[in-house]
Amino acid sequence: MLKDTWQEAGRLESLFLEIVEDPTKKEVLLYPICYCQLVRKESSFEVDLQRLITCANKTFKITKGMWQDILLELDLFQLIAPNGDVICGKDILRIQSPEGFRVSFLPEYREIFYEVYSKFLKYWTILSKVSSYSRRNTPAEAVYLSVLIFNEELFREVIHFCSLQTARYPAEGSFFSAVREVAEFYVKAGEGKDLSPYHLSKALEILNGFGDIYYGINVARFRKDVENLIREVIRARRYFPIKIGFHMRSGHGKGILRRLISALVGKIRRIGGRRWTLISSETVSSCSTETYWRRLRGLPIQP
Repeated sequence: MLKDTWQEAGRLESLFLEIVEDPTKKEVLLYPICYCQLVRKESSFEVDLQRLITCANKTFKITKGMWQDILLELDLFQLIAPNGDVICGKDILRIQSPEGFRVSFLPEYREIFYEVYSKFLKYWTILSKVSSYSRRNTPAEAVYLSVLIFNEELFREVIHFCSLQTARYPAEGSFFSAVREVAEFYVKAGEGKDLSPYHLSKALEILNGFGDIYYGINVARFRKDVENLIREVIRARRYFPIKIGFHMRSGHGKGILRRLISALVGKIRRIGGRRWTLISSETVSSCSTETYWRRLRGLPIQP
């Protein structure tokens, strides 16, 4: 089932699904993220290969393979030799030293550079919230992750993810189906192909079978937002983004703040003297949020 899902998804979506299945691979995302940062800094799609490798290894040490293996696995890049020859695919493995080489996205990704860059930043944000856990091996984890992906407006990714989780956890299949239907609406609306409330109506029908809270998710609010979106589509022929929220128990505001501050301070201490970066600060924020959610849900917390 997973293989079929990857085949149906595009390259970026497939890469995301692979890393979600094995979050220990998360660090390979630093290669495209660092590449995009260098492109923006240098205003050129071709950047020095050694600079890319140094940037990617600066924050985290890649230990699961050589840079050649990582570039081949990503299948996003091509190398430019000093004589101008373009090297891609398995031929990258023949390069012994990065000296003198430049690197760029493959042409199809250069054409949608900022869209790709945005996707990879969103992938990192999501995986930073779950990467302390080696596998997505419980229904609660899968439901939570589907909400994270949806809320980042990665609608193609969440469609494929929910399809996979429906087969993996049939008992939770109805919720995954509801999320998938709403995501289908946004994909078609975004492409300008269809502004029909069909998928939203299917999602609402499914959500009507749930109570107000499901795995800590505020289904009542989700259901209301879908209803409002349907009305907007029918009356005004326009749509707006919705987010899936979590239920916060009343009377615990002070405890929430204490937990978030404690998690934040602890994460800063663990980072220690490492240079503070956008990625590390993002990790702190996501870690504290993830810790609170797990305590609220009664899920195990990693030290």
